[in-house]
Amino acid sequence: MAPKKTFEDIISETTIDDIEEPDATKYINLLKDKIVIDQFPLKIKIIITSEFKTPIAFDRIESHYSNPAKVVLTQNNLSKFYDDLIDKFKAWVDQFQERGSGFDFNDYLFVIYCDFEACNIPMQSCTPDPDKSYTKPISKQEINSYGMYVHSDYPEIYKSQYFHYDGDDVVKKYVEKIMSIFKKITYNIKHNKKDKPILNKYEEDEFQEATECYICGKEFEENNKVREHDHLLLNIL
Repeated sequence: MAPKKTFEDIISETTIDDIEEPDATKYINLLKDKIVIDQFPLKIKIIITSEFKTPIAFDRIESHYSNPAKVVLTQNNLSKFYDDLIDKFKAWVDQFQERGSGFDFNDYLFVIYCDFEACNIPMQSCTPDPDKSYTKPISKQEINSYGMYVHSDYPEIYKSQYFHYDGDDVVKKYVEKIMSIFKKITYNIKHNKKDKPILNKYEEDEFQEATECYICGKEFEENNKVREHDHLLLNIL
């Protein structure tokens, strides 16, 4: 019978490439699975603590064959995982941003963050049949306000600002405000005129020699080259 592997051995043999998605929880679960497979049937419970100076996770292992033992996943144990994770994400970003990689141009230039607030209203209810399981409602939630922040990367089209409403018909007022913002942004985009860009000699030569847009990679049409693309509407500025 092969000797049982230590927890340190399992840690060193387990890398980020052993999981399909780079996720710390899945990594820890994979380690626990390997402990079960490589040693003996175990009952494992994981406890997470947020204290920085203490181990970030404990695996309390109880076995039918031995006294309860504790395995500690410390910050040092997981440091290699996070280092590998960062390297893997950097590789993905480099591949994603490579020219000609075919990625979609999906920047979100206007973003709306909204939060609704509700209050609990006490309610009366009849007691159901005591012979059956049931849930007795004691209150209901009613929406009474919302807060909304609109972030804009183009202040000349729409300035970033905060809105708040407190009163009746909150959802209706929210939809009306959203539609109002949408219409205003759409109108300002269509009527936002820009002057023709002034190029120096170097920029002019570079423009004349260019065969495709340096932002989206699309080729210019013959005899139809523009100095600046509107990547917000895909029109000519």
